[in-house]
Amino acid sequence: MNNYPKFLKQVESFNKKYASIFINCELEPLVMPFWSWQEIQNGMDLRQDWEVDASLTPFYGDWHELFCLNETTGEVVALDDNREEICKWASIDDFKRCLSVEEIKYDDEPQMVTASHFSEFVKTH
Repeated sequence: MNNYPKFLKQVESFNKKYASIFINCELEPLVMPFWSWQEIQNGMDLRQDWEVDASLTPFYGDWHELFCLNETTGEVVALDDNREEICKWASIDDFKRCLSVEEIKYDDEPQMVTASHFSEFVKTH
């Protein structure tokens, strides 16, 4: 027996613990929350409008980029806006192993890399 419904019903709880995920060996931030069970159920009716294959159950994303469970194979896939596969995990357990509590910090401070002074553009009085 598969544990797909159990996973989908508890995936929202990942929001409390995980801040990022390894996708293709790169640590990426989880910028949106994992969906609630009700959001997952509501999303089932939107798959056709968003061109998501009927075999996939979305559980994270903004409909442009999604994480989905393939309930036929048990794989978890990350899809981009063109519905191309960004990454695939062979199982729910493999997907969970790629989740990380590490928060990704970005340096938002502007930094000057180089500066040039062109004297011909400076007015002199």
